[in-house]
Amino acid sequence: MEQCELCSVEIPEKHRHLLELSSRTLLCVCHPCSILFGDPVAGAGKYRLVPSRYLLLADFCMTDEQWDDLMLPVNMVYIFHSTSAQRLMAFYPSPAGAMESTLPLEGWDTLVSSNPILHELTPDVEALLINRVQNRGGKSYREHYIVPIDSCYELVGLIRLKWKGLSGGEEVWSAIAAYFESLRKLATPYARENASERRA
Repeated sequence: MEQCELCSVEIPEKHRHLLELSSRTLLCVCHPCSILFGDPVAGAGKYRLVPSRYLLLADFCMTDEQWDDLMLPVNMVYIFHSTSAQRLMAFYPSPAGAMESTLPLEGWDTLVSSNPILHELTPDVEALLINRVQNRGGKSYREHYIVPIDSCYELVGLIRLKWKGLSGGEEVWSAIAAYFESLRKLATPYARENASERRA
């Protein structure tokens, strides 16, 4: 059994995480500790509870030109706001782990103006995850999600673990496909029209 990294009590396989802000590492925590640190004041600026919402942004607006401006060598990226760095950070998964990319602030502002849901991203612990991978069947995806940061770490970890050779190998691409298939089932579809209806 795993143990809570704060109080050492045994915890189940499915459990919550805290993000240690200074090192950006995840801590596995029990349910009582997750409730305690659900209050931002309890962490004294050191920890933040990773949320559990997953949204599939069904009507996300992003042009190919905006994507090309990111100048990424791969077709996946996750973007979040870091309070310690006081700026946006963009990372893409690679065989060596998470690699940081330079994201122009003006490009992000345009993206936010077209997609107001991005105003609601919780700093440090929620990210915009973009998937534009072409699978083995030739299908090109244009998927956009809001996910907890630990889900991004999971994606980075499986790519680092399973990548082989120059192209990655069949195992890693099957793992990536399975990750996004699971994400599609887990995420709640979000569209601006539906959100407006709920507010009304």
